[in-house]
Amino acid sequence: MLRNWQRDCVNSVIDHFNHHKHYFCLATPGAGKTVMAATVGKMLLESGKIDYIVCLSPSRTICESVSSTFKNLLGKPFSGRIGSVGVSLTYQSLLNGDHSVLADLVNSRVFVVLDEIHHCSGSEFVQGNAWGIQLLRQISSLATFTLSLSGTPWRTDGDPITFASYDRPDSGLVYHWEYGLSDAVTDKVCRLPKVMALDALRITKNAHGSHESYTSIAEFLKDSDNSYLDLLSNESLTSEVLSRGVERLAKLRETSPAAGGLVVAASYSHALFIKQMLEGIFSQKVVLVSYKDENSIRQIEEFRQGADHWIVSIAMVSEGVDIPRLQVCCHLSATKTELYFRQLLGRIIRVTKDQTGECFFYTLAEENLISYAQRLEQEVSGSYIKERLTEEKVVFSPCTGTQGKPNDHDISVFFGDDFVNDGNGLSSADEDLVDAPSTLVSSVLSIDAIRERVIQVLMNSQPTL
Repeated sequence: MLRNWQRDCVNSVIDHFNHHKHYFCLATPGAGKTVMAATVGKMLLESGKIDYIVCLSPSRTICESVSSTFKNLLGKPFSGRIGSVGVSLTYQSLLNGDHSVLADLVNSRVFVVLDEIHHCSGSEFVQGNAWGIQLLRQISSLATFTLSLSGTPWRTDGDPITFASYDRPDSGLVYHWEYGLSDAVTDKVCRLPKVMALDALRITKNAHGSHESYTSIAEFLKDSDNSYLDLLSNESLTSEVLSRGVERLAKLRETSPAAGGLVVAASYSHALFIKQMLEGIFSQKVVLVSYKDENSIRQIEEFRQGADHWIVSIAMVSEGVDIPRLQVCCHLSATKTELYFRQLLGRIIRVTKDQTGECFFYTLAEENLISYAQRLEQEVSGSYIKERLTEEKVVFSPCTGTQGKPNDHDISVFFGDDFVNDGNGLSSADEDLVDAPSTLVSSVLSIDAIRERVIQVLMNSQPTL
């Protein structure tokens, strides 16, 4: 049974396709965009308006989830093989040439679903990334209709999203449907998130014979000699974040035994340490997923269906990965963009029948992260000129070993797993290449008097009774 917003959006899409080719749906992570898209596909097939469906998404994990949803809703094979009504591919497959099925669709009427479309940039006027270029070259002429989906429709590199339209002069994204987090919480489609920011009232730094003291994380980070990675490298602070996450999860599991938690780490070695800490100190059952393990997709599925306490990831469990039983997230990643913040929050807000309407997000009291939480009431639509000026991000370049902006060569680096650097935040498959702590140390920083600050979010969006 469709949710109200899904039903209304489906009707809007079908009506729009009577006169237009492209449709852009902006809906908060966790709202059920894939089910909505599959319903559109079913109606188009049944009405004889299309012959085939092609779904494109940024990772194999999402790709398989999309395929499963379409197969179940359509009640027909969705494998790309003979007899199927569609296929689910990654954007990367367009680059690899692993898409022979597309060549057979030249004379067919094709409905193309572009999941997490913000990963693809460029237009006929602006040179984009490699994924966006392939969409323009291969999909634009192939598609009879396109449905673009995104819950975070902006790019940190400032480029326009492929197939998207922008108003002038402010270059605001034009979308045909909007369903924001505040609406979803009110409708009980998504859980009400509670953001907990941990601060330290006493930070002492001893290095090279000098002694510095700070009374907050914000004050510590204002010193140009200090970095956010210094905090992530501190064992006592990491332990405190995990301790509070473990305590919260234990309370949730009293009434929802399958409730789970997600920890997002800064590097592979960081993730290993976190896993060891959760298992050794807190006696938790933990799964670590990484591109280093060829069974990572299976591990994610087993965690989704199981009852283990925690899943630890670097980048593999971010956007589009559907694990509804997740209700707690500990953000210990070095990536601090608003895009990534909202994507991670989307992992824990999906509503299930046997769980509470709340979820909990633990992070450090870094000023940007706090501001992102306070801005959740605002549905931030993409504005590529604005983002170019205000959110240009420096990332670690696997090509040079130095810091620099992503380029087309970066995106072409494919490591045989889910993630590549698409220029839109941290998504590199090579998790060890991230400039992040390789070991956790406590000798340089002494941190105590840690307090928890509850960030008030979505005050006007309480669930309806």
